[in-house]
Parts: sequence; structure tokens; C-alpha cells
Amino acid sequence: MNIIEMPLEPRNCECCGNTDLESVWTNESFVTKASASYRFKVFAVVCKICGFCFSSPVYRNEFLSDYYADGLSRSKDIMLPYSIEPRVAFLKKYSVPNGILAEIGGDQANDFQSSLNGFFDKVINIELTANSGADYISINDVPSNYVDIITHYDVLEHVPRIMEFLTICKGILKKNGVMICEVPDIRLYPRNLLLLEYEHVNHFSVLTLSTIAAQCGLELLEVGHICSRPFGFVAAFRKRDILSINQTIDMPFEYLDAQSYIQGAIYQVENVYEHIKSIQDKIAKVAGQGKKITVWCVTDLLYRLIKNHELPKNAIVVDTDPRRQTHLNSYGLEVFQPKNQISHIKYSDLLVICAPRYKEEILEWIYTFTGKRFSGSELEVMGTGPSGESLI
Repeated sequence: MNIIEMPLEPRNCECCGNTDLESVWTNESFVTKASASYRFKVFAVVCKICGFCFSSPVYRNEFLSDYYADGLSRSKDIMLPYSIEPRVAFLKKYSVPNGILAEIGGDQANDFQSSLNGFFDKVINIELTANSGADYISINDVPSNYVDIITHYDVLEHVPRIMEFLTICKGILKKNGVMICEVPDIRLYPRNLLLLEYEHVNHFSVLTLSTIAAQCGLELLEVGHICSRPFGFVAAFRKRDILSINQTIDMPFEYLDAQSYIQGAIYQVENVYEHIKSIQDKIAKVAGQGKKITVWCVTDLLYRLIKNHELPKNAIVVDTDPRRQTHLNSYGLEVFQPKNQISHIKYSDLLVICAPRYKEEILEWIYTFTGKRFSGSELEVMGTGPSGESLI
């Protein structure tokens, strides 16, 4: 499979325009999509003037568009990675029964969008991913002054040109229209692994996001911390004709805070790396005893587990999405569907879960189809905190 190195381009701070940036984190990730594999190099910086944290240099926008278009739509066999109820509860306050809502980046969001019946006359879907059944594949295709509400959930952290994106969003909105978005909250980074999300090129606080949005003609209306995902905040903005342009943005405490949040995030990442090393040692020990091992789910954590570490012959990798069967070919590994490896799973002495968010669902599936419950030393879950909580 073709390997694409994601090209980079320079980037200044979009919050204040500053070029005096401090490097705080570098990383590298490798991922396989539908038709190609991609290598990402991450260079996170903090602006010394306003404290906005972002990637610089950043992935070139046109290559990112191709990358996301090459993605896999969410498998219907996998539960939603977010909670619908908080989204609907927040949206109710801005409902327009005879109006139009547009969601950006919703993939196959039928469950969520159908829950909006009665709140809006029409809901349209804007999604790059192939085979998602979207109404539009680009926000540039949506008519100007067309929608009453525009939403995007966990999208803006992926956008390398924030002001360009928000300006287009504003243009799609009718007069006094509202934009609602959720993004990860940098203040919560010490409690998660979002720093490892190689696709994330922006790390927002409420202050940095609202400052950037104001310069695009979007006025902050409210902020909430009851979100569809556990590590973010939700914000509503109203379209305004007058832009807020401030050439002297200076937020020194935001800069100091951003540094501390990133240091806390790095501490979490280092703990996970140590856990990965211990799991590698455990796999080698169990395999040396001639026992079976099952590694569950093709994720970035799995790539980190097998990077420079060959899985033994008596270990298999499984994933419920059949489209991932060839994703580990470059490692000499086949990805099996769990339903075709019932016996191996049942008689495994070690289960390694690489998708902590789906731990309970995976364990319940195993019990339903094999009658076995994994626990104690037989179970390792990557990407969890000291109390077993999912960090991603």
C-alpha cells in the first residue's frame, strides 16, 4: 500500500498573528486509511503572546482534504463515539422549527440528526468521507445565507486554517444565525491522551476560540461543559456583521496556563508509553509459555504497541470492522474479525484492548459469544488512567 508523508507548511498564530512561538511537543504517527497509509509529524507550539496552542508547521490543507476523503465511514456495528443527549439538549435552546440546520463532519449521523425532528424543518449533512451519503462534500458548496444553525462537533481542532473555515461558516448562516461547536478543552489535557491525536492541529481554551471567532464576525453567546464527549466544551456563536479586530491581543496568563496543561498532558502520555512497554514484556512472557494472545482493535495505540516490536505467532489482532483486514499488512499481520476467531479468543490467556472507550462493549461481546470473562492479569487495556478510566 502506498505510504504518503503528510507535507507541512509554515503557520503563524491565528489568534493574534504572532510569529514568536515556543515548541512544546513533537510526535510522529502512522495510520492506514481506505487506499493509502499516511505518516504524520506533529509539531505543537504555544504562542508567547496570547497562549494559543497549535501545530506549526502544519499539514497542508489540500492534502488533509484528500486524507479525510480517504477515510472509512463509521461502521454501523460499532457504537457511537459520542452521546447524543447532550447535543440535543443544547440545540433545543436554538431550535428553529421552520429552519435549516447544517452539520459539518457528522459522517453517518443518522441517529443524531433524526433526533432533531421537530426542532428544524431540514437537516443537511456536510461530510468529506466517501460513502457517507452526505448532502454536500464541502462547506464551499453550501449556498450563502442558507442555514439558520450550523454545527460541527470535534471538527475545528482538525482545521489548519481556522479563520478561513469560520468565515465560510459565517457566510453560510442567515442573518443572526447561530454556530454551535464542540472542541477538546486544553484545560483537561492532563486528564486524557488528546495530545497523541495526530490529526488535532489546534488545542483550544474558551478564550482562544472565542477570540479567533470574534475576528471572523462570530460573537460568543454561551459556553457549556456538559458535552457529547467527556473532554471538551460546547460553545454557541451568533453571526454579526461587525468584526472584532484587536491588533494588541496579549494574554500572558493564557500562555502560562497552556504550558502547564501541555506538561500535564505529556506526563499522561509518558505513563501510557511505560504501560505499553510493560504490555510488550507481558506479551513476550505469555507467548513464551506457548499461550494464546488476542489484541483487539486497530487504533493508534495498537500501532504504538507493535512499532519496533514484533507480535509472536500465537498472538492475533482482531477488529469488528472488516475493512481493516489489510491495515497491518506492512507489519506482516492480518486483521481478523472476532466472529471468525471465537476459539482463539476463548482460549487466550491474555486479552489486550487498544480501544479503551469500547472496553465494556468488547468484554460483553466476548462473554456473549465465548462465555469467557477476562479480568485481572488476563486483561490489559491500553490508554486508561489509574482508576481504569478511558483517557481517549
